[in-house]
Amino acid sequence: MSAASILAATTPAAVVQQPFAHMARDAVLPEADYARLADAFPDSATILAGRRGRENSAARLPAFKVLGNPAIAPVWRDFFAFHTSQAFWSDIVRVFGAALRDALPGIEARAGRPLEQWTAAPRATGEGADVRLDCQFVINTPSRRISSVKTQHVDKRTTILAMLFYFRDPADRAEGGDFEIYAWKRPPRFLPSQRLILPDDLALRRVVRYAPNTLAAFVNSARAAHGVSPRGPSALPRRYVNVIVETPFKAFDVPEMGLAEHIFYWPKMRKLGLRSVGDELY
Repeated sequence: MSAASILAATTPAAVVQQPFAHMARDAVLPEADYARLADAFPDSATILAGRRGRENSAARLPAFKVLGNPAIAPVWRDFFAFHTSQAFWSDIVRVFGAALRDALPGIEARAGRPLEQWTAAPRATGEGADVRLDCQFVINTPSRRISSVKTQHVDKRTTILAMLFYFRDPADRAEGGDFEIYAWKRPPRFLPSQRLILPDDLALRRVVRYAPNTLAAFVNSARAAHGVSPRGPSALPRRYVNVIVETPFKAFDVPEMGLAEHIFYWPKMRKLGLRSVGDELY
C-alpha cells in the first residue's frame, strides 16, 4: 500500500468558516487502507518508550522517531514520510489555502512568497524551509476516573494548521474524548503567559466524535478555541495521529488579560488549574 493523503477526498468546500476555519470527515481512508494502518498502530509501550506520567497523559512519537525506525511497520513509515512532504503541503494548500489567507493575513508577506511556492520539510530537518510538517503517533494514557486531557485553548502561535486523525480501538467503550470547537462570546483574551481560556468566555459550537477513521482539522489562530471533552474510565488508550503545520515565525498574537482582570479572575483561574488534566510526554 502506498501512502494516500488524508485530504485526498476533501475539497475546499468541506472547510467550515464558523466559528473558525475547520473541517471534519469520517471514512477518511478506504476501509481496507484504514484497517491496515489500524492493525499496525504501535502499542503503548512503543509510543511511551519508558516514559511515565499521570493518568490521561498525552504521549507523542514524532516523525523523526518513526522514519527509519524498524519497530514501526513500513506502512506507517510510508504514511509519515508522505504527510511530512512537499506533496502533502500542496494538498494542504489546495484544501486550506483560502482559509489560511483569511485567518492569518500577512503570513505570505512574512515568507516573501505565496503559499503555493512555500518550501516544506519535516519539522526535525526543516531549518530554512517556509513551513515545517510533523506527524506524530499520540496516545492519551488509560485512566481510572473521568478526566480531561486538555482544557480549552489555542495551539502554539507558530502552528498554522493542525489535524487529528482518530484510530479508536474497537474495544474502547469509554464515553467522551471528543474534539470540541468553541466560539468566543467576547474578544479573545488569554491567561497571562499561556494560551488557556476561561470556560465562561466560550460557547460550544460543534463536537467531532472520537471515532475510527475520523479526521478533525483546523486553521489555528487566536479565534481557534478548542478542547477535548472529559473521557470516562478506560483501560485502553485514546489513539490518534496528529499532523502539525508550523512556520518559523509566530503567525498571530494572543491578547493577554491585564493585571486587573488577572486579579479579578484569579479564583476561576486557580480552579481551572486544579482540573484533572494529564501531562504532556515528549
